[in-house]
Amino acid sequence: MDAIYAGLLDHHVVFIEGSSLGPRELSTLGRGLGAVVNNHHSYVTHPDDRDVVVLEWGGDKRPDAAEWHSDMTYKAEPPFASVLQAVTLPPVGGDTLWASMFSVFDSLPAGLRSELGEMEAVHDMGAFRTPAYRSGGNEAMMAALDDAGSAVHPVVAHHPVTGRPYLNVSESFTRWIIGMSAPESARLLTMLFDAVNRPEHQVRLRWRPGTIAIWDNRGSQHYAIDDYLPHRRVMHRVAVVTDGRLEQRRSELADADVAAG
Repeated sequence: MDAIYAGLLDHHVVFIEGSSLGPRELSTLGRGLGAVVNNHHSYVTHPDDRDVVVLEWGGDKRPDAAEWHSDMTYKAEPPFASVLQAVTLPPVGGDTLWASMFSVFDSLPAGLRSELGEMEAVHDMGAFRTPAYRSGGNEAMMAALDDAGSAVHPVVAHHPVTGRPYLNVSESFTRWIIGMSAPESARLLTMLFDAVNRPEHQVRLRWRPGTIAIWDNRGSQHYAIDDYLPHRRVMHRVAVVTDGRLEQRRSELADADVAAG
């Protein structure tokens, strides 16, 4: 687990081939990185382990992750990492892309980087509104929005371990920039979203059964390509809420301060 954690800090996403872990083993893998969260406002959980979300698409059920995003940034404290395992794959397609938001930020002009460092943006649940509305109209949609929450985050965030700055907006969940008019915000965000789409910032994984991807949600975004319908694709995911090693380090520093005081 220490090697995986070091890999996340260096490379942001780690791939493990040929694992084929069961739901409880996958949950245990996630807990090796930190505390995990069970349940999700829009997805079902596995009957054998509530910490494992089942992502199943196929037939007329269209995937909802073919957008660049970091997981759950509409939360005040988004999850630290995600663990995703391929269970059932289509005969072709269904790859996933990851983009380094450190690389995207570094590619921007220096003056723009400086300006963005002073900005904040609102994040909410985005297109997750759709299934809620279709199931129960405005009332259900408002309840889903209330349950998922929304949050304001800096447009430029810094990794809490390495200190590296990264671009912290996504086309899925970032709605507008605080203090700007709607047209101004839309123009700036569109330009930033276009920067994420440049292939030099990306890596692409062609899944095989049992492949596991683990990524640091702080400074990376991902895009699940929906080019395989009507074939079926099933994935198991565990969301790691807290960075257990960082929390331990902070606790040790706090104890040292108390002892020194």
